[in-house]
Amino acid sequence: MKKTATLLIISLMALCAQAQDLYIGSYYITSSTEESSHGDGKDKWANRVTIIRNLFNFEKPDVLAVQSLSSSECAQLDKFLTNHLAAGDILYHKNLQLDTCGVVDGLPEGNTCSWAKLRKGEQAFYVFNMCMTTSVDVITESAVHIRTATGEINTEKLPCFVVGYLGADENSRAYPKLTAKFNDCYTAAPVVSAELGTVNNFDLNANHGTSRYDFVFAPKTARVIAYGQLQYGYFTKESNGSYKHRLPSTHFPVMAKVAFQK
Repeated sequence: MKKTATLLIISLMALCAQAQDLYIGSYYITSSTEESSHGDGKDKWANRVTIIRNLFNFEKPDVLAVQSLSSSECAQLDKFLTNHLAAGDILYHKNLQLDTCGVVDGLPEGNTCSWAKLRKGEQAFYVFNMCMTTSVDVITESAVHIRTATGEINTEKLPCFVVGYLGADENSRAYPKLTAKFNDCYTAAPVVSAELGTVNNFDLNANHGTSRYDFVFAPKTARVIAYGQLQYGYFTKESNGSYKHRLPSTHFPVMAKVAFQK
């Protein structure tokens, strides 16, 4: 049994290596204006931005959509990411080509969604990056609006991803409004590495439950290969001489490996 399980894991790893067409993720990065409401006051943006930069310079995703940062903080992060360019709050690898980008109009105040049309080799696709911060009723309305907008903007019917912070978990009324058209990579992936919920409040050791507020939704025509939650951290030396394990945001990044159907 152990040998069979080992062979299965090796086979899945080989499959991921051969078939991975797109490595895409979402990261709600706590801004400098938000950080004072969480943690112990020592989780400063100036310290965290270096950790985030190193994390994604190592991971090298094709696309990373970020939420919550101010335009200046997003520009600062983009400056430090040596492998990426920015289309607003959608960061994309230099190997990709940006065709066009914009925002979804008509969302209630407090909810936003940007989008970009990108191209990897001959494959063009859309990425929509949502950030919801209002009531559940308004979030549900916004999810329907975004779902409709993906069709209105993506008139070529290219593969389309919706990623970001939903502002509600997978048990909310908003969630099925998006899964009606897209696959949640967490539930669709045969390989999943995600033991905790996506919100951590700068504290890895707290009991966070398993609720997911951050998502990567993929087109139903794509094949989801793997899904993971990244839990990179760093240490600061405290006044008593001890070291404290810290996290670079109040949310974990969520990442997916997806293959386009030929």
